[in-house]
Amino acid sequence: MNATPSLARRLCALALLATSGGLLGSACADNESSLFIRMRMAETGDCTVSCGPSEPFWTEDAVDSAYAGSHSAMLLVGNQIVERGDPDVLRTETSRVQLYEAEVRVADIEGNDVTPGYVVPITGTVDPGSSGDPGYNCSEVLLIDGATMDTLRAQAAQLRRDIQVWATVVLRGRTLGGQEVETTEWTYPVRVCFACSRCVDTSPPDCCYSSANEECEDAKELEGACPGARGPQDCRDLGQPCADHIASFGL
Repeated sequence: MNATPSLARRLCALALLATSGGLLGSACADNESSLFIRMRMAETGDCTVSCGPSEPFWTEDAVDSAYAGSHSAMLLVGNQIVERGDPDVLRTETSRVQLYEAEVRVADIEGNDVTPGYVVPITGTVDPGSSGDPGYNCSEVLLIDGATMDTLRAQAAQLRRDIQVWATVVLRGRTLGGQEVETTEWTYPVRVCFACSRCVDTSPPDCCYSSANEECEDAKELEGACPGARGPQDCRDLGQPCADHIASFGL
């Protein structure tokens, strides 16, 4: 049956709409696959991090909320956009991604939000991939902000056990060519306790307030934990004896 001109126009419009919808869907898929979070990099004994897909990484964080007001992690970010620069024709590289923000949501093991999600600024530039391999760089992201840590600290103190949560992160960036890109959601487990780390007072106890005192020269040295991680705590880093520090929370 032959279509009337009006019907033909409507069919054409529907076809164009379907086609454009497919293109938009494809573009969105490409947008989320171009940039991705690969893993949380591990900290070495001197609290430094090496960035790269073959470097050590962690699969879970453990935080003592008595000694951490918030918690950050160094994330390895990959860029799968292909190189576009060409020195032979003086074409600049536009596929390099500059990271600018992270959206974070922290939920309990049942999926309930602990506190409202938040957006924080981040930095980092991720080079484009080459020869089929992504380009990589690291960016430090605030996994648990101060308000969320306050809530988890109170829960851990009341229940006297670890609180297990999941931090879900989306990173956003912009290519040098002006294209907005973002990662898909990346979820990472964090266990939060309260005063579960060993804390050591110096001798005499007054040295906890100031290690500059001459009487503190023979005070026992204690290698503390990396910021945000569980491990031995030195009262001199707290500016007061361990018991006074714990009591200051009123928990």
